[in-house]
Amino acid sequence: MHNSLRTTISQFSSAGGRQQARASNVRAVEPAPDLPGAERGNLYMLVEVTGSGGGHPALYRQVFDAAQKAFYETEGTTVTALQRAVRAAHGVLRKVNDALPDAAWRAGITCATLQEADLVIAQVSPALALVSHPKTVDQFPPELKPESCALGGEERPNVQVARTQVEPGSMILLADSRWLEYVQPKALAVAAALETPGQAVDYLAQLAGSAELNAVVIGIGQGTPEDSEAPAGLGNERLPNAEPVGPAPEPAERPAPHGSGLLNRLIRLAPVLAGHRDRGTAPAEGQIPVMTQPIVSGTAPEAGLFEAAETFQVETEEQPRRSVWPLVLAVVVIPLLIAVVVLAMWFMRNQSQENSFQQALDAASAAVATAQAQPDENAARQALATAQASLAKAGTIKPGDSRLDPVQTKLDEGMDRVNHVTPLYGVVPLWSFTGDSHKLARVSVNAGIVYVLDTGAGEIDRLALSGLNDSAKPADPPYALQKKQQVPGSDQLVGDLADMVWIDAVSDQRSRLVAFDASGALFSYDTTFGAARLVIGGQDQWGGVPQMISTFNGNLYLVDEKAKQIWRYRPTARGYENPPEPYFSDSQQVDLTGLQSIAIDGNIWLLYADGRLIKYLAGQQQPFAYQGLPTPIATASAVVAPADGDQIYVADTGNGRIVEFSKDTGQFQRDLRPAQGDMLHQLRGLYLDESAGAFYILTDTQLYKADLPAPEAATPTPASQN
Repeated sequence: MHNSLRTTISQFSSAGGRQQARASNVRAVEPAPDLPGAERGNLYMLVEVTGSGGGHPALYRQVFDAAQKAFYETEGTTVTALQRAVRAAHGVLRKVNDALPDAAWRAGITCATLQEADLVIAQVSPALALVSHPKTVDQFPPELKPESCALGGEERPNVQVARTQVEPGSMILLADSRWLEYVQPKALAVAAALETPGQAVDYLAQLAGSAELNAVVIGIGQGTPEDSEAPAGLGNERLPNAEPVGPAPEPAERPAPHGSGLLNRLIRLAPVLAGHRDRGTAPAEGQIPVMTQPIVSGTAPEAGLFEAAETFQVETEEQPRRSVWPLVLAVVVIPLLIAVVVLAMWFMRNQSQENSFQQALDAASAAVATAQAQPDENAARQALATAQASLAKAGTIKPGDSRLDPVQTKLDEGMDRVNHVTPLYGVVPLWSFTGDSHKLARVSVNAGIVYVLDTGAGEIDRLALSGLNDSAKPADPPYALQKKQQVPGSDQLVGDLADMVWIDAVSDQRSRLVAFDASGALFSYDTTFGAARLVIGGQDQWGGVPQMISTFNGNLYLVDEKAKQIWRYRPTARGYENPPEPYFSDSQQVDLTGLQSIAIDGNIWLLYADGRLIKYLAGQQQPFAYQGLPTPIATASAVVAPADGDQIYVADTGNGRIVEFSKDTGQFQRDLRPAQGDMLHQLRGLYLDESAGAFYILTDTQLYKADLPAPEAATPTPASQN
């Protein structure tokens, strides 16, 4: 906290018309300056849970703990830390909903961080926050709209971020969005514009009536770091190894309120006069109770204001008839003046926002135009990065404004151009796998039949393609192999299936599907003879059961991670009876940990989860490195190396794309992405039918077919090296 500011925290929680000691859906964290992460500043959070039975303290604690940990441990900007905090809260709710599906909990959240005088607010609807300034009261978000992407749902939540400044006299009010079901926004603005958090809480109690509502109020005052501790009753949450912060002493002199202008005077006067009107009578049912004493308690009244108000008494028969003008002033004039002043404040704020928004939008448009005129890809990419930053700033000022969309479209088109993004058109869904037991792993195609390895269900499915290859249905029989199946000529049952590969006919061997299970047993399937057990020799040489298999020229290759070896088997009459040949020499120690996929075209290509692609020939590593890749590979899942052609394809699941490189130089050529949808973010298996020029794509629950676009006319200009 800035050394000229201090905070005072009060909270409000009501249930059945009674005010509670504290709210379980609120947390305030104000770390001591010497604690790790304290430079992030203070963190205030309010969560609003809907679903079966609403939220409960244990759920709130899990959400707050995850968000707090993510915020203080994330490196980078404050905005990044807040976004990580919100998504950590989302992750907790997802896990809880997975464990308790009937709960169907969804939540909105407001996370506000105060660092010196800088206040940054991150929200996922439903959420509500108000911040008062000397002449304005800001509401975040500006408009409350139904939000389909709340915390705890299947979709990633849309985090809205806003930034503002506070000063002595400012008030931060975090509240349930349900407040607006009972009161007008300007009533909450009045609460936020009061002088102290205590007064705000008293006023909120009047507004709430019998409704169950929660809020936390943070007052900003003049002070030193020693004065910035939170009062007892709320309790500051601990950072690791932190001691709880104690109550703040009452300052000797209260700082001057920022609302000393017309609005603050009107706010103070209205309850006093209204109290004169209603004093001694109970409020009507459904009516908001009105305070019978000035809401600014404990401070010296301004001259000519509270002295007059305190003389009002309840009328009796013995008292002379008093003038009705104070009543008219309380009922009509004061609320009207408040409305006029508030509207004027909102107008001035909106005009300032519009100017800032337009400046940021114009800067983004100019940067996009500069990028479009740049023949050099690196220079164009830098201009587009500038455009993206300006557009993000405009989006922060006015989220969802329709003027953002055309600029974003042009920016995306520019990024696609410099990054050589080629759309995958004609992406066709062939088959959906319903139910929870599926874990799709590998896909292969032969003679109009698609084979899908499902390690979750323990089977290899057979799907027959239509004549136009635009749909599929279960073949006859629908399975090539199944767990616990007894194949002819063997008394051993099929175990948990591990991997499969289609091997084309060679010599006296027919084309067939080959698969092995977790015990190392080898099986085959072909449409003529069905399933069979294959003999495989030399298992005593294995370091463990192989993790994956591949083929080339009729030979079978087994990846043995524990032995750090790839075993090559040559076909025999009954399968692969002879001992295997080690691909790597005894002097080589090839680390196969994290291997995701293997492809063989004469060279052996090994793809690791972190995106590394290593090339071997005759057991020796060959020079190969990605060249000119604009965006590094995030999470790799599959590699395809066609026997014909110079291209090799890497499935980058993390970025939702298939990346094309030159086999010889590693030069980046194209970034293949679906023209619509983002199914490649769930890619699990990839097969290229070279003759048909089509990819078969396997995701978590779906089988797709996509046409391979024709290659670009020219090799891309080299960009940044990775």
